[in-house]
Amino acid sequence: MQTKIKDFLLSHGAGQVGFCKLEAENAFDLPYAVSYTLPLSAAIVDGITDQPTHTYFHHYRSINALIDHLSLRCGRMLETAGYRYVPIPASQSVNGLQGIFSHKYAAVMAGIGSIGKSGLFISTENGPAVRLGTILTDCPFSTVSAEPVCVCGDCNLCVRACPAMAISGNPWRPGDERAVILDAKACSDYMKRNFQHIGRGSVCGICMKVCPKRK
Repeated sequence: MQTKIKDFLLSHGAGQVGFCKLEAENAFDLPYAVSYTLPLSAAIVDGITDQPTHTYFHHYRSINALIDHLSLRCGRMLETAGYRYVPIPASQSVNGLQGIFSHKYAAVMAGIGSIGKSGLFISTENGPAVRLGTILTDCPFSTVSAEPVCVCGDCNLCVRACPAMAISGNPWRPGDERAVILDAKACSDYMKRNFQHIGRGSVCGICMKVCPKRK
């Protein structure tokens, strides 16, 4: 099943696929996760300047829709084989600025990247220019033992580029609250205030654009 899921995701555009056993409890009481990336178009990300573009907003939503579709397809594969599953929505907030489950947590646990000073997930292959998909399940996968570390070093390009001044510049450390590195409300408020004319102000991408880890 693990090979079947990985092959399916890679054949449908995923960049990386990982599997992990979850250490933290989740609302669905499912102990394993599939985590995968979908790389964003480099040409579209290159077009971001001091604000996102309409093309980037559309691309962002299209990638999210594809993630939701692929996660559901994988979930049905698992259910057909007798396992339970929950596809985590690609982009959904249910408690203010929080989702029902952290895609980044699963991706870091699966060993496919870490978290940058920006609060973005930094994949080992495409840097921050990815969106994440996650499927929770009770299917017992073979997993890796990941030791995530912040890969930013002394780089502060995202700190200087953030128009909301929402990035503290502190390195990410496993177990830290998001507020240690990022003021999520300042980020969200700035987007809504300044980018409302571009996709209802729900995307930015500036910190991703300037990141030297982007490939």
